[in-house]
Amino acid sequence: MSLRRVTGIAAATLAAAGLAVAGAGTASAETEVPMTRCLGLSPYIVDQPYAPARLFLTQSLPNEGPGKGTLRLHDVASLWFFAGGYQSDVRLDWRNVDNGKTGTLTDTATVGTPGGDSAKFFLDAGPGKYDLTMSAYNKHALWGMPTTSCTGSVTLN
Repeated sequence: MSLRRVTGIAAATLAAAGLAVAGAGTASAETEVPMTRCLGLSPYIVDQPYAPARLFLTQSLPNEGPGKGTLRLHDVASLWFFAGGYQSDVRLDWRNVDNGKTGTLTDTATVGTPGGDSAKFFLDAGPGKYDLTMSAYNKHALWGMPTTSCTGSVTLN
């Protein structure tokens, strides 16, 4: 292998490493938010149950302001993904314990393959501890079924 080729490979490797380090501070990682378990049947009945027990939080970046974050519900799937899955209307009631603000967020997601569509909620009521209560109504073209509620808490910086 020629010295010119080794030098070119080394330069490319260092440039790639530099890009990776430069981009390391631009994204925040998801952290797990434990919840009590929500329980509900799939509207397909003969399916795995709707039973999430956690949300995933992505804190907003410091330049986006304090007390903001996005919660996602990833842990639901249906064995009926080949039929298009089913719709889940998810409700998240929240209360910021530190400043007393409250609210309700809703989102509709398609429950199908694992890692597919997920319900997403954007919290923006200031820094502090949030008490969360989540529930869902799962449906397809013929009927729907409610889930039990589950609770948890999260802290936004």
